[in-house]
This record gives sequence, C-alpha cells and structure tokens, in this order.
Amino acid sequence: MEILSTDAYEVIIAQALGVAAAVCGMGWAFFRSRAGMLAAQTACGVFFTGHFLAIGADTAAAMNLLAAAQAAAALPLGKQPSFRFVYLALLPVIAFAVWLTWGGGPSLAAAAGTALISLARYQLDVLRFRLFMAIALPCWFVHNIWVLSIPGMLSDVAGMTINGVMLWRGWRDRRCVQAV
Repeated sequence: MEILSTDAYEVIIAQALGVAAAVCGMGWAFFRSRAGMLAAQTACGVFFTGHFLAIGADTAAAMNLLAAAQAAAALPLGKQPSFRFVYLALLPVIAFAVWLTWGGGPSLAAAAGTALISLARYQLDVLRFRLFMAIALPCWFVHNIWVLSIPGMLSDVAGMTINGVMLWRGWRDRRCVQAV
C-alpha cells in the first residue's frame, strides 16, 4: 500500500530543499565578513538549485547553480587579484545559461537578480556588497512570486530586511569612525 504518491514525494523534496535554501538565504545577511556572506550564499545556491529544478523553474536552477560556483570563486578575490579572471569567466556562462533556459518574465527577473548579485560579489567592500544585494534581492522576489516559490519569497523578504538593517548599521558605524 502506497502512503504517498510519487508526486507528493517530489513536492516534499522540493519544499525541503527550499526550506534549507531559505535558511541559508536568510542567514547570509547576518555575517559581518564578506567571506561568511559568500560561504552562506554558496550553500544557498546549491539548495535553491535543487528546489528550482524540482518545481520546474529551469532558469532559476541554472542561475543558482552558477551563482553557487560564482560565490565560491569570489572568496579568494581579495587575497588573490589574479583570481578575478576565474570569477569574470563565469559571466558569459551565466548569460549563455539564461539564453538556453529562457522562459519569459521569470527568466528576466532571475537574470537581472543574478547579474546584480554578480556585481555585489565582485565588491571587496562589505557595504558596497550589501548595497548591490539590496538592489538584487527584489528581482529574485519578483521571480519567486512568478514561479510560486514560497521558500524563495521568505528567503528574499528576510534577506532584504536583515541586509537592510546590516547595511544601515555598517553605514552608521563607518560614519561614526570617520567623524572621530
């Protein structure tokens, strides 16, 4: 006797991956260091890849897989400037993946969010990193509304809120230090 259908298992797996991704997506903004933010974003990208594959959002799955690779590639940028080539080499791959998986509006929102996050991760200054993330996350929120990803929407709202608070605190702290 089958307790759950195959479709029910697929939904459970999709949502479990989404919840794991949302936890990482909510958590990255709490980190004060660029390295901590990038490590959490790498995990987030891996989990969201599985979630979006499971719900049929192919462009988002491709963007998150490449974003996870890009976040990992961004880690050594501050210490090894020559590594910028590896990071920048992922940009045409991201553009090609958008073209291959194009699905209209959701793809446009995912591509815009990924492009802005790419700019964020290229920043070595944490406040500039956060500023670009503040612009990028609403793009992903629009995408997640379009594809009905509740974990994605929760992650985006929490990420926008926490990142906004951390951005304000960082700006305030930097201003106080400059005033002294």
